[in-house]
Amino acid sequence: MSRLHSLAILALAGLIQNQAAWAADAEAESAAETLETKKTKDSEETLGATLVTATRSEMQAALAPANVSVITADNTENRLVQRIGDALKDIPGVYLRGSAYGTSFPGSSVASSSFHGVSGANRSLYLVDGLPVNTGSNGNVDWNIMNMDDAQQVEYVPGPFSALYGSGAMGGVLNVISKVPTKREGRLSIGAGGAAVEQWGIKGRYRDRFENGLGISLTFNHMDSDNWAVSDYVTVATASGAATTPVLGAIPTTTNQGERRFIVGDKGRRPWEQNNASLHLYYDLTPQTQIDGGMAWSRSEVSDTGSYNSYLTRTDGTPLAIGVGSSGNVGNNLNVGGARLNVYEQLFLHSLPSIEDTRRYFGHLKHDFGHDVKLSVDFQYMQHETYSPFANAASDSLTGGTGQLTVTPSNRIDANVALRFPFLWEQRNFLTVGFGANHSELEGQSRYALGNWRNWDSTTARTALGKGESSIYSAYLQDELWILPNLIAHLGVRYDDWSTSGMNVSTSPSFTRIYQERSVGQFNPKFSLTWLPADGYKLFASTGWAFRPPTNFELYGNTQTSSVITEPNPGLSPETMHSWEVGGEATPIAGTTIAASYFHHYISDLIYAKSGIPTGSLQTLTERQNAGKAEVEGVEVKLRQKLYWDWLHFNGTYTLNDSVITENTANPRIVGKQMVQLPETMFSGGLDIKYDQWSGGIIGRYVSQPFFNDQNLDQVTGVPGSYDPYFLVDTRIAYQATKNIDLSFSVNNLLDREYSAFYLQAGRTVYGEISYSF
Repeated sequence: MSRLHSLAILALAGLIQNQAAWAADAEAESAAETLETKKTKDSEETLGATLVTATRSEMQAALAPANVSVITADNTENRLVQRIGDALKDIPGVYLRGSAYGTSFPGSSVASSSFHGVSGANRSLYLVDGLPVNTGSNGNVDWNIMNMDDAQQVEYVPGPFSALYGSGAMGGVLNVISKVPTKREGRLSIGAGGAAVEQWGIKGRYRDRFENGLGISLTFNHMDSDNWAVSDYVTVATASGAATTPVLGAIPTTTNQGERRFIVGDKGRRPWEQNNASLHLYYDLTPQTQIDGGMAWSRSEVSDTGSYNSYLTRTDGTPLAIGVGSSGNVGNNLNVGGARLNVYEQLFLHSLPSIEDTRRYFGHLKHDFGHDVKLSVDFQYMQHETYSPFANAASDSLTGGTGQLTVTPSNRIDANVALRFPFLWEQRNFLTVGFGANHSELEGQSRYALGNWRNWDSTTARTALGKGESSIYSAYLQDELWILPNLIAHLGVRYDDWSTSGMNVSTSPSFTRIYQERSVGQFNPKFSLTWLPADGYKLFASTGWAFRPPTNFELYGNTQTSSVITEPNPGLSPETMHSWEVGGEATPIAGTTIAASYFHHYISDLIYAKSGIPTGSLQTLTERQNAGKAEVEGVEVKLRQKLYWDWLHFNGTYTLNDSVITENTANPRIVGKQMVQLPETMFSGGLDIKYDQWSGGIIGRYVSQPFFNDQNLDQVTGVPGSYDPYFLVDTRIAYQATKNIDLSFSVNNLLDREYSAFYLQAGRTVYGEISYSF
């Protein structure tokens, strides 16, 4: 790990050298500047200069005990933002895949993410106005519910924050802050695109503040896409025995582990649509008391076209008809250069449509008692439901056959009360005391047998049921102490009491298992120091603990595909992590800002999916276990540089994650291997342009190959099912034609790079949009 240490030293040395040179003068200047002025300096510009996520109270981003990122409309107008992942492409330490991006088909199950060296959406917190939107079943994220159209800004705070936010805040916290309406304004946008991905959308928002003090914000968004032509290839392994029917068109390839395969076709397009809408009401009961609340809804559906593409032909060039079933059709004895292939229609099925539906109901209260004493109360109820069919028999075809339907309803309830007030040392010491409660429930993951997998009304019996619930009751305290006018300490501590219970029912094999309630207490402290040696300079150091209880799905839910059965484990314990970090930020000259940090995580009780367990059938068994320990060292750097002209800026980022599994009792062979879903290297560079009525930008970003096999055996790239390294370039240009009308044109994957992230990804895609604002 010497490379990481060297990079960390190089990245931080320049910051320390600059800051040390300024330190003596800074103390004299800081003594003259009042503390209150320093805390509120520039806050009048916009909320973009203020952060609330890092400390649960308003604070300048430059004073936060981490290298935070704040994304505002000014940051996103230079790129096409259809889902929130599109706004995070140049944030150091953030890796996203699949449905986090707007060109990909939606669905929380087809996305993955990592924050600050910690992989998995359920190991980080995703918030909307301070309330979590990780689902109550498996902790994943419905990216469609994180509505950018109603956002004032997005705040990303890296690192463990369980001392403030409790369970799940291991890798970091992402918080979408809604814009409070102050006047009447609206916007309607219509767009369409093509090339690799045919897509169109319409979205709108309306905000107003009435004379009686009532504020309203309404949004809606509809997107519709045919998806790209080929995303999912059909690959077949060679079979034993004699091959009788010679065919052409099969393409030799391998799996991502190098095993021989042939591409015989693809499953066709995955057309999809998604919708979301929100209503948010605001009212000032008094000048000191504000309340707001509302609801948000999203729904997405991914389907198929009812057709597929076979690449196979007879030797005379005529198409080979693909038969149904694993026996009795000509496709079971195909001869490809002497190799025997068994090909049948079930291999070509998408097992779609799939549906995801999320609804949130929320409310907030804020009261200012005066003298810096502030109260906040937050509450939400969120429902989430998915529907997923599966054609599970070799005799299934496009038109029908037996199958199964999995319905997974879940909900979560969250409440939080926090009081912030001066303590002991007026204007230099502030306490935040809070209490939280969360109840999440897997309402009943049900698997139904279908007489016809194409017809969801053809259920014959429920074959499996998983139900479970988990509750967390919390108390936390954070002390913000200004030791000196330029030295800030944050000491936080939180206690979470987690309890869970559930049940499993199966018809084959037949059993009913009841799991009585059990509970675990978790204590998570965090300490940080922030030093401000001069205006525009910051150094910080922090250490803290975080934890993640197993999700209801890991405890009580299961999945089944044609090749793998994944079983729950009701005895799982919470994962824990200890971490420390040092870093800084500097503005050595006007127009230049550089930030860097080095961190080290120690993860224990890592929940590991032990796979490949024989079952006596074609399917293998995967079991979840608390079996592992891991360490992650990382370096993150970001640079913003104004170039010669005021209207041109360069932005660059670099991320290095050096992860290693240090212990695994379930599978010792993975010790020393890299953690899954965590690229080792990422970097980006881009230009932002804003000149008169024109604005635009171009960004290039590289992501190294992530492993999805725990033994890191998936080394082969450029094949179906691989996770390839890639370098992509995206660009957008916008023109303000009139006071009310603006036009934009975007190109994603400008260089038309071909790469896979399990599925083959979209090539060059263009999108144009016209918007009317008032």
